[in-house]
Amino acid sequence: MTSMVRFYIARHGQTLLNSLDRAQGWADSPLTEAGKQMAADIGQKLKGIDFDAVYTSDMLRAVQTAEMILEAGGKGGVPIEKDARLREWCLGCMEAENNAVFIKNVSDWLGGIASFAELNQRLPDVAAAIYEHDTTGMAEPFQTIESRLKSVFADAVQKDGMQGSTDILIVTHAFAIKTIFHLFAPEQLSGLGKVKNASVSRLIFENGIFSLEPDIQL
Repeated sequence: MTSMVRFYIARHGQTLLNSLDRAQGWADSPLTEAGKQMAADIGQKLKGIDFDAVYTSDMLRAVQTAEMILEAGGKGGVPIEKDARLREWCLGCMEAENNAVFIKNVSDWLGGIASFAELNQRLPDVAAAIYEHDTTGMAEPFQTIESRLKSVFADAVQKDGMQGSTDILIVTHAFAIKTIFHLFAPEQLSGLGKVKNASVSRLIFENGIFSLEPDIQL
């Protein structure tokens, strides 16, 4: 029997720091009322899918989003597995910085970045710049971020994907989602633009191959 695993990868809803236009990595903040509504809207749109498993970053904003997606979709009984490997990038000394300052600093470190497309294409360089300029000692090299995210999907396929068709909900963060594209669909990165709050992409694993569909229309 051919097995297929469909991962529905959602970014969390709007948070307090998002609404203040602040960079947010390991710094955490709760969902705003608008963010809660975004999560509920995802739940309504995905309610026809019976999730076999739910994995979320261990950050409050991701857990809240997962809970509200399930509640709005009438699936409140599905257990949520919190996994630190799904965390956002740590932004180090740039945590909670004004987004314009954060982007300008990264751009300056890399000799100037003209667009989101270039930012996305140079994702490993962006991570390296944050890591090299961090003064907290907490930011991670890109290889570490890649490895932890890739292992989540490899483990989920082994654990949940061995019997027929499986649907799995993943709730994570913007830079983490860009890293997932870098891992599984690098040719789509330049067209990805900004990963919006509550956007949902679908990653399919079939016949040993991963394929990724960005920002699916639900």
